[in-house]
Amino acid sequence: MKADQELRSLKRGLKVLSLLNQTEHVSITELARHLDLPRTTAERIMLTLLAEGYVQRVPDDKRYRLSPKVCGLSGGFSQDCWVVQSAGQMLLRLTEKIGWPLAIAAPSSDHMVLRSTTDSTTSLWLNRRRVGAETPILNSSSGLVAYAFSTEAEQNVMRHLLLQSSDPYNRERASRTALDLLIEPVVEQGFAFQPPPFNNPEQSIAFPIFVNGKYAASLLMIFITRAMSSSMVIDKYVPHLRTLAGDIGRAASAHEEMDDETTIPFPTFGTARPALQHARAF
Repeated sequence: MKADQELRSLKRGLKVLSLLNQTEHVSITELARHLDLPRTTAERIMLTLLAEGYVQRVPDDKRYRLSPKVCGLSGGFSQDCWVVQSAGQMLLRLTEKIGWPLAIAAPSSDHMVLRSTTDSTTSLWLNRRRVGAETPILNSSSGLVAYAFSTEAEQNVMRHLLLQSSDPYNRERASRTALDLLIEPVVEQGFAFQPPPFNNPEQSIAFPIFVNGKYAASLLMIFITRAMSSSMVIDKYVPHLRTLAGDIGRAASAHEEMDDETTIPFPTFGTARPALQHARAF
């Protein structure tokens, strides 16, 4: 297509959606700065997307975020999209209560992708995580939960990808014997801590989120290891996190049942990706 045939306004609108997918929420001023647009232009684009239902205002804020309607643009994003949408205020409320950052992560191929995080609402973090960040499945609490609570057919696909992964953490732990040792306590307890080696000053604990009885995503709490032990986390925070995972799953299930277009199962597994760099604990 020739440059003079392209719709500049459409291209800008797509860039806005792409930016929101990466940053979770953004103000008009931030949008104009990120995309190098006049503020009036940025505002018109955002208000158009708002009118069409693809974005929504963050409650009690001047920022905007994607709405569930964007799920219709990508079937493979459907179920964890509902999870993120349902979890928003719940994550913020519990983070305010306990202090530690919370996050939602979902599997894609041989890694976990961060879908939402409350890092920005608390000071109790060492490494700021961004939406879209990735970490190897078998080097993360969220990944162990994803494997443990997926169906047997999904586990078979995941193990095949893990065995071929370019990431050493995945390959070294992808044999059935090694996986069984990792997963057995996760299934028994219903949650997972990040596996060894424990050389990261931050740790994470993860719980499964089920949407209509099917694993959809992982709920995490990230904590500083110098501040508390795993046993302290279990005693103090596991009840809150288990309850929150259930509440998010029920809310997402209710949303999904109302959406006739949500038909593609989750997770969607693709081709194994190159080794991940600078992965943070989740």
